[in-house]
Amino acid sequence: MSATDTETASLSPECAVAARPGYEDLHTQCRRTEDVPLPHVTGLLLVHRCTCLCHGYNRQGTARVARSSQVTQ
Repeated sequence: MSATDTETASLSPECAVAARPGYEDLHTQCRRTEDVPLPHVTGLLLVHRCTCLCHGYNRQGTARVARSSQVTQ
């Protein structure tokens, strides 16, 4: 798996498609803005948050930003 494949694998389906020309507006439909933990287990995630740079928490480093204050394009 190349670095590009690894980076794409951590994107939400909406942000992965939004990287293609003509679909840029799909970034606003991304719902994977928070990590979802596996119930009753500490340290394991059921769903990882999207790592696309369109999200405010990725532009600011590792800090999480609440969904209501999310910056969308």
